[in-house]
Amino acid sequence: MSNLTSPYDELADAYHATIDPDGAGLIDPTFDALAGEVRGQRVAAVACGQGRDARRLADLGAEVVGIDASESLLAHARELERQSPRGIEYVHGDAQDLRPLADASFDGVVCYMALMDIPELEPTLRSVARILKPDGWFVAVITHPCYKSPAHGELVDHVEGTYRRIAGRYFEEGPHNSATRWEILPRVAYHRMLSTYVNTLVGAGLSIEQMAEPIGDRPVWKEAAGLLYFKCRAAR
Repeated sequence: MSNLTSPYDELADAYHATIDPDGAGLIDPTFDALAGEVRGQRVAAVACGQGRDARRLADLGAEVVGIDASESLLAHARELERQSPRGIEYVHGDAQDLRPLADASFDGVVCYMALMDIPELEPTLRSVARILKPDGWFVAVITHPCYKSPAHGELVDHVEGTYRRIAGRYFEEGPHNSATRWEILPRVAYHRMLSTYVNTLVGAGLSIEQMAEPIGDRPVWKEAAGLLYFKCRAAR
C-alpha cells in the first residue's frame, strides 16, 4: 500500500460533484487542437484527477493511462470507467517521479490544469520527458502566471466601463495561499514566472512548438488571458 497522499483527497467528493460529475469528459477546443490527432496513440494523462482529460483523449481514440496522487479522485475516475468503459487504466502515482510508468512508453503526455498545484516543477517535467518516446509530444495547460500571480484582482475602468486585471508579486515564486481559488481546490498553489516554465521545459528536453492564450468567458478574461497552453516536443 502506497503512503502517497494528496491535498485533493479531502476535497475529492466536492471536486467530483463540480467537475464533470457525469463523466462526459473535458470540453476544451484549444486543448483538442493542440493535442491533435491522437487516434491509436498511447497517451498518459498526468495528474488526471477524476479523469476528465483522460476520458476526452479516450473518446478521441487514444489508449490512455491516467496517473494521479489522489486515490480518492482516482476512485471517482475508476467508477466512471466502470459505468462507461473506455479502456482507460488509472494508476496511483506522483507526477514528480511518475515511477509506475516506464521509460519511452508513451506517444504523448498531457497535464491539464495541474502543474501549478505540483510543488516541484523540474522533476515533474523531467519525468514527463522520460516516459515520452523520441519525438513524443507534451501538452500542458496552466493558469496564466502573468495574470494569476500571488496578488491579483479585478478592476472596472469606470471611464470606459471595461474590465482590467491587476497583478502583483509576480517575482515571488513558490507556494502561496490563493483567496480567489474555488473552494473545491486546495488553498495552496505554486506560482512560477513565465520564464521559469519556459526554461524548465527546455531544460527537461521539451522544446516548445506552440503556445496559446484563448479568450475566456468572463469579462475580465476578455481583457487578459486566464489560461496558458503549451505544446512541446521531446528530442528525437
